[in-house]
Amino acid sequence: MIRDEAGLAVFDVRDMASYQRGHLDAAAHLSEDRLLPWMRRLAKDAPVMIYCYHGNASKTYAQMFVDFRYSRVFSVDGGYEALAAAQAATVEA
Repeated sequence: MIRDEAGLAVFDVRDMASYQRGHLDAAAHLSEDRLLPWMRRLAKDAPVMIYCYHGNASKTYAQMFVDFRYSRVFSVDGGYEALAAAQAATVEA
C-alpha cells in the first residue's frame, strides 16, 4: 500500500524521540496538537495510514479520522516494528 497507493498520508503517532530514532521514510510525526491542522490539509477521500508502537494508539487516531468522515483510514496492526520488517522484506524480495 505504501508503495502503490498514490497520495497516501502516513503518520507515526509514537513519541517524538522514537520517531527521531527511526520511522518510515514517508511518515510524518502526528500528535494530538497537530491532528486538526493535518485534517484541514487532507481531502476526506485521501488514504491515511497510521502506525504506533503496537497498534493500539494508531487505532485511536484512526478512529478520530473516521469520526471526521475520512473514508480511507488504516491502522497498522503490530505497529512500527512489524511494518518496518514487512517493508524491508518487500524491498528484499
